[in-house]
Amino acid sequence: MVIIIKRYILLALILSIQCGGANGTSREYSPLPPFKDVVGPSTPVAADDVPPPPYCVYPPPPTKPALPAPLPPTPASPGDSPPSIAPAGNPPTPAQAGAPPPSIAPGTGSPPPATTTPPAPGAREAGVWCVANPTVASAVAQTAMDYACASGADCDMVAAPGAPCFLPDTLMAHASYAFNSYWQRTKVAGGTCDFAGAAMLITNDPSYDGCRYVYM
Repeated sequence: MVIIIKRYILLALILSIQCGGANGTSREYSPLPPFKDVVGPSTPVAADDVPPPPYCVYPPPPTKPALPAPLPPTPASPGDSPPSIAPAGNPPTPAQAGAPPPSIAPGTGSPPPATTTPPAPGAREAGVWCVANPTVASAVAQTAMDYACASGADCDMVAAPGAPCFLPDTLMAHASYAFNSYWQRTKVAGGTCDFAGAAMLITNDPSYDGCRYVYM
């Protein structure tokens, strides 16, 4: 039933269109405006209305200042002497005032050899001697003296009364002579003045009267 109604309505529309065309009437349509290929307003934009570019404009860098002209050389005054320049190295040492020049033997071209003054008669020569340490115990000094006498020391000088170094008849005096005799004979081969702390070195000659402590 619905399909039949739709067909009648469609048929009525077709008939009405045909009737209108047969009567010479037609619909008028308004013309479309002409096509323009320019997007935006047609009027020109003033130069003041142009937006600034999207970047920052910096001022030009300042120019470098010109260097001043070099000064002309100063002319030397008449009579001035040029400064002296010492050569590289150690500066010369001025001679001491009043010091006489070294004497040179005639015909040799070199100073005369130095002369040494011999020691006065009876004067003691400088040296080192080995004696007993007065702070050690008597037993230690006795053991050390026995070792020195058995190892090459000249203990006959203190062995019996009447020997040149028997007096004073004390343990330390006899041990001192034995220690020095042993050390003077063995120091060249590496001997030492120690004796387990019972001996020590001195620089004053311990010789007295007719007892002479050897020094080699």
